[in-house]
Amino acid sequence: MDIVCIGAAEWHGIWARAQQIMVRLANRGHRILYVDPPITYLAPLKNRELLNTRWESAGRLKAVEPGRIWRLEPPIFLPFHGMRRTINKINQRRLGGALRRGLRQLGWERPVLWTYLPGSCDLLSAGVDWDYRIYDCVDDHAAFTGLIDPVVMVDMEKDLARRCDAVFASAGALQEKMRLVRSDVTLIANAADVEHFRQAAEPQMREKDPADLPSGYRHVIGFIGGIGDWIDTDKLAEAARAHGDWALALIGPVETDVSTLKELPNVFFLGRKPYSVLPDYVRRFDVCLSPFRLNELTISVNPVKVYEYLAAGKPVVSTALPEVLPFSPAVTVCGPADSFVGCIEAALAGDSPEKQAERMDLARRHSWDARLMAMLEIIRKCSG
Repeated sequence: MDIVCIGAAEWHGIWARAQQIMVRLANRGHRILYVDPPITYLAPLKNRELLNTRWESAGRLKAVEPGRIWRLEPPIFLPFHGMRRTINKINQRRLGGALRRGLRQLGWERPVLWTYLPGSCDLLSAGVDWDYRIYDCVDDHAAFTGLIDPVVMVDMEKDLARRCDAVFASAGALQEKMRLVRSDVTLIANAADVEHFRQAAEPQMREKDPADLPSGYRHVIGFIGGIGDWIDTDKLAEAARAHGDWALALIGPVETDVSTLKELPNVFFLGRKPYSVLPDYVRRFDVCLSPFRLNELTISVNPVKVYEYLAAGKPVVSTALPEVLPFSPAVTVCGPADSFVGCIEAALAGDSPEKQAERMDLARRHSWDARLMAMLEIIRKCSG
């Protein structure tokens, strides 16, 4: 297959479901054109660096792995496309034009559309002849904050789901929501790159730890992922205040107010890290955190990081997300009435080589390779 993937995260951003699936499809001989999420003409007002990065390269096709994977930066979008369907149609027509040029350049005809964004409903009629259409639903897009009209977002998602040939969902709540539109929605949970993260449990290959890891603390409590308004920063601050001998090491982009955390001397923002080096950091974490707030958005979250932490054999403390509950007791689930600090203390005290082995064995049953096999079987049945 030649596959056009409409991603919800940049290819070179946080490595998540879309990139994991597309790399494995490429390994099977399929060719991939990955489309980064768009930015709008308003974006530089928030981040002027985009004028030097995304502005000049908009609409360009670049090889990520020549002959296997390419990346397209979409044209700059008109703002408010999550609030007005008419604007979304204009933007998707412009994206369709960029895709047609890219497909001609690659020599592809009738590719498969594999999308993660509800706005793709209007890409279905933007001049590209799609062979097959897949919607992989991994978020409750209508529950995000920002320039979004939930009614418009829900309507676009319903339209997309009706017109696709196959629909997957990463969480039970998302599957149930999509089943209000069509009955044949397949639950495909998230997973881990097991071989990659198991390196964190193996003897250290490099001579030194990463230079920016905090040192001189009794324990390093770690988090990997985007730090947005869905992360319970109050719980993180509570843990840092309760234990001055703990260092909180937070890896990933910051997209919300973290001023309270920045005031604490034992909280370290390490920024984005290449996917290839994440096991080097996780190796030095004594406990790994999944501190999501519990709200309309997060009840549909199936956190990739939990699978990755387990693959590394690390103790995991998570808030009580519905998708995490089945992993208890391998994951220490912190309920609304529980002390977050107490849960971390319990995870530290209860760790052992035997529990490490159990966590790694659990993760092996949740690999991206197994998830892709299930997806391909559904696609095979649907396509006849």
